[in-house]
Amino acid sequence: MVKFDIISGFLGSGKTTLIGKILNIIDCNEKVVLIENEFGDVSVDREILEIEGFEVYELSNGCVCCKLKGDFIFTLKQIIAQKVDRIIFEPSGIFIIGEIFDLFKDPQIASECYINSVTTVVDAQNFSKHIQSYSGFFKSQICSASSLVVSKTQLVLPEEISQIELNLGLLNETATIITKDWNELSNEELLDLLDKKTVLMVNDLTHSLNHDFESMGLRTSRILKLEQLENILNTCQSGDYGKILRGKGFIKSDNGFLEFNYVDGRYSILKSTGVSTGIVSFIGKDLQKEPLTEVFQ
Repeated sequence: MVKFDIISGFLGSGKTTLIGKILNIIDCNEKVVLIENEFGDVSVDREILEIEGFEVYELSNGCVCCKLKGDFIFTLKQIIAQKVDRIIFEPSGIFIIGEIFDLFKDPQIASECYINSVTTVVDAQNFSKHIQSYSGFFKSQICSASSLVVSKTQLVLPEEISQIELNLGLLNETATIITKDWNELSNEELLDLLDKKTVLMVNDLTHSLNHDFESMGLRTSRILKLEQLENILNTCQSGDYGKILRGKGFIKSDNGFLEFNYVDGRYSILKSTGVSTGIVSFIGKDLQKEPLTEVFQ
């Protein structure tokens, strides 16, 4: 039987980073394939993981819990036929996690593949905002998890982490909760996430949520200086491009490429290597797509 491991989390929580850490230490004798589901038109996360040398199947421009159900089932059957040992699935940040259980009712899939673990990454910096503003998606991901891994703990106060841990325990009494700084996680702790017994919980929220988010993504050859990219992201903060929840991408600069990450008003920019083309993706509400597209083209 093929193991199917889900690594979920709301927009910008750090799913791809965690997957990269796990893939770098997983048993080299195990044949592992990654399925990447991007809500937008292009997948920046796929670019990141392929740069690191991993095999990635991409399902973009929608969620497998609704618009891309058929594509997901087709892709999953294709991969299972390759006699793989494990499939790691990174859903979009606004994935309704309970819906995945319905997809595994397909007789062919159920006879050859099973849900082995569900890990949800929880953003410590934005926990309060997400639990209040996006309660449905957020709680669905938390309540269905076998493990809850809190990200960005080094950026918040210890008492905040304790409160987050308490709240997570109230929402999911059975999940293992990890609040360590990710730099301190051992290989054993990371691999243990894939071996936790999954508790399949489907709550009333699962079938009643709708995606009212928008996305904008494109590939670009435009060259931007660091200051220009900072100005664009500062404009995102001001709301001039709409309510942007998540932005990410690679932009060509004077000395190579810059990688940017934007999450709910906070952003970071780092130099990046191994990139050959510019790519950007934004998710939010009331996106001003034309002006946002113009600044990158």
